[in-house]
Amino acid sequence: MYVTRPLSQLRKFPELFSESPEGPNSGHLVIQDEESETYSCFGLFKNHMLKELPFPQNKELTVRYTRGMGENQTTYSHPVFLIPALNHPLDRSRYYAILTRGKHKGEAFTCSKEEDMTVCCFCLCINDAKPRQCDPQNIYQQIWIGPCVSGFTSRAYFWAASVASDGFPPSCLRQERWTMHMKTPRDFNLGRAQGVDCTLRARLPVLPQLSLPRSEPVVVGKWYCPFIFVKDGRLKDQMESSMYYEMTLEQRWERIFTCQNNAGNLVAIDVILEKEEVFVLRTKGVMNERNTVDGIVWFASSVNLGGQTSFGLRVEVVQRMKWEQERGGWIGGEEKR
Repeated sequence: MYVTRPLSQLRKFPELFSESPEGPNSGHLVIQDEESETYSCFGLFKNHMLKELPFPQNKELTVRYTRGMGENQTTYSHPVFLIPALNHPLDRSRYYAILTRGKHKGEAFTCSKEEDMTVCCFCLCINDAKPRQCDPQNIYQQIWIGPCVSGFTSRAYFWAASVASDGFPPSCLRQERWTMHMKTPRDFNLGRAQGVDCTLRARLPVLPQLSLPRSEPVVVGKWYCPFIFVKDGRLKDQMESSMYYEMTLEQRWERIFTCQNNAGNLVAIDVILEKEEVFVLRTKGVMNERNTVDGIVWFASSVNLGGQTSFGLRVEVVQRMKWEQERGGWIGGEEKR
């Protein structure tokens, strides 16, 4: 679960770069806002080349590098989305690198290992590992990116390394130096998400009229969850429809018990409550938390005439949601009632 940080705010307050994310399984998404845009040619053209870290998450990025010289020089471009790694401040520069094109669209670059090297022309050669579905706990899918000293040039160069000590980044990031360019994608827009509003959460919602079964919900927290933490169909389709999922924490009053008073001053309450309920598409469903497969917890709607609907959440997201509920007073545990 990620909160957003405008790039202009980070530049005004550099100490925010080293700020650790609040709570477990959380992180920061950087938003390229209007105030942080830069221009060239006396303000006529917007700059699309990035010159410093951190990289924004509301932009599609392109890694570019050249090989050869003169007429034999070739420029290579590799579109990518970079998502900051969980549980690290922005100044750690750790990212999950997600492919945006081709048959591996939606999968994460994975660093190869020393044991994957082969002998080629009497030398050891690095073989790229195939991209695969992102696993936030796989250290070989975490890539460190840093600035590269570029000398007397207006260009800004970067280089990358594997977070794993025996890992090698994919060839497009393994170059001695490369530039980073950005463009605005059409299919998503990141807004403001600041996590929990502690003041608002501590304030009880307004009680509804007695004739109403529940009060209006009050949003007391908002986050974004990248699609790599959600299992909802094919990765390619999912990435096109929802690069980031919006998550909110709401509070409301809900009627759980009613009885006639008959002018008495005592009321006996006899009701069994469930500690948690799951709703899928606004209908009551189930959470199969005990049968986690590949780090995914599955949620399913009750079987009806339209068939069963299901989706999965990474276990890190489920754990974070429960942690957020517990610090607000909810008591979990094995018992469901």
